[in-house]
Amino acid sequence: MLELMTLLAVYYKCTALATDGLLTQRERFACYSTYQLVKREFLEESLQDPAVVLTIQQNTEAYLRFKAWEAANPDVVRDLKSR
Repeated sequence: MLELMTLLAVYYKCTALATDGLLTQRERFACYSTYQLVKREFLEESLQDPAVVLTIQQNTEAYLRFKAWEAANPDVVRDLKSR
């Protein structure tokens, strides 16, 4: 769970910087990679390896599970976004 919280903190920081237009292209790619890792954390362990290519359905499921987690944990999300 600690790794997920670290990834989320980085992801939310990236999102804030991107919204303000403060990221280079290289940084945007790094942030996108972080986002993909975050989503994978909500899939079965065998699909969390970045070397595994996700199907469209698996990617969609990862996104939906991530968004459901955010909705269920607004205090944690708010705390991570405030860092």
